[in-house]
Amino acid sequence: MALADLRSAKPVARGRSLLTAILERPLRFAGQALLLLAVWLAIFEAGLRAQQHFGPLYDLELANVDLSWESNVLNHVPATNKQQLCIYGDTTGFTYERSFDANGVRVIDDSELLSGCQRSVSVLFLGDSFMEGFDERNTLPWHVANYFKKERGVCLKTHNAGYTSYSPSIFVPQAKKLLPVVRPEYIVLDVDETDLYDDFVRYRRLIVRDETGNNVGVKVSPVGHECSAGLMQVRRHALYLTRFVSKLWLTSVHMPAVIRENQGGAFGLFDYSRDQSADVGGKYADARAVFRRNLQELAGVLKDHTRDGTKVLCVFHPHLQHLKPDAGGRVWNDLVSSTVREACSANGFFFFDATATLKQRFGPHSEEFYWGNGDMHFNFEGLQAYSAAVAEFMATKMINPHD
Repeated sequence: MALADLRSAKPVARGRSLLTAILERPLRFAGQALLLLAVWLAIFEAGLRAQQHFGPLYDLELANVDLSWESNVLNHVPATNKQQLCIYGDTTGFTYERSFDANGVRVIDDSELLSGCQRSVSVLFLGDSFMEGFDERNTLPWHVANYFKKERGVCLKTHNAGYTSYSPSIFVPQAKKLLPVVRPEYIVLDVDETDLYDDFVRYRRLIVRDETGNNVGVKVSPVGHECSAGLMQVRRHALYLTRFVSKLWLTSVHMPAVIRENQGGAFGLFDYSRDQSADVGGKYADARAVFRRNLQELAGVLKDHTRDGTKVLCVFHPHLQHLKPDAGGRVWNDLVSSTVREACSANGFFFFDATATLKQRFGPHSEEFYWGNGDMHFNFEGLQAYSAAVAEFMATKMINPHD
């Protein structure tokens, strides 16, 4: 090669080296960024698995999610296998076990409550999560039976059929199913502040009626089905990081849209409770009409069994907001409790509103008897006080030890 050719080749080579360096730099940065991203993703994956093992703070195993809860008669039913659950409030992390029989009645060891009795009095308890309670000895039926055993010398065989989010529309087919099986002598029905919302917003369109117009079942909720099916889909992902993102999208984006589609256009939970307007009854007239119809239909089923209205007790418990005024000095109204009172009185049932009694017993610090922190239920102390009030009313009005 001529000297001139060599001289001309050096700048070309140097240019190519510079171009290669320029091209390699972003590739090197991209490789480093991808490596860093992979490390962080691995750290997050390990962290999510660790919290699942030691907590979980955010459940990504979803081991108990299935569709076995679905029912086209009772909308949703408890699992018959023993479940370990967690409660909230001041005892976050406290776990307990519960189980139900094939009829949806709590299975408990009541041998202590029935010991030494030649005859026990059978009582069926209907209600939602306030009736369902927590572990065996932290439920209204157990406390009531314990009171009768210790204070009245009477043994109660309790049948706790309370389950979360049940309301009068579901009590109707539930009672038709349970009464011929349990054959209780007495029935205690706990109606909650949430039941007006449940009956009108959640279950009204799902009620199945026969040719005579009778409620024969409440179909599966599309909202509940979509949630469980979605969580089962989340569980299929191998990586917990993918599960985390999928579950976050499901609960934060997809499910709110499903809820709006199926339950929107009415009113929110407790909107009617907070309403202090003079015509609150008129504003919620349609909802009250549905609620009254369900209560009356339930009353007919219960009277067909007992043949005596005095064998049925309707109880109503206050939420914290019924007892503790807000910043404006207002408490929740009695729209729901007055509707229940009217229905029970019309059918000759006993009615006990525990609001006044618990206001006196709880005193100025009623918040100490509820879990709080987003959980509306009584804590253990509040549940015991409420149960004692119910038991005292029953002992005075319903179940006479001399009968």
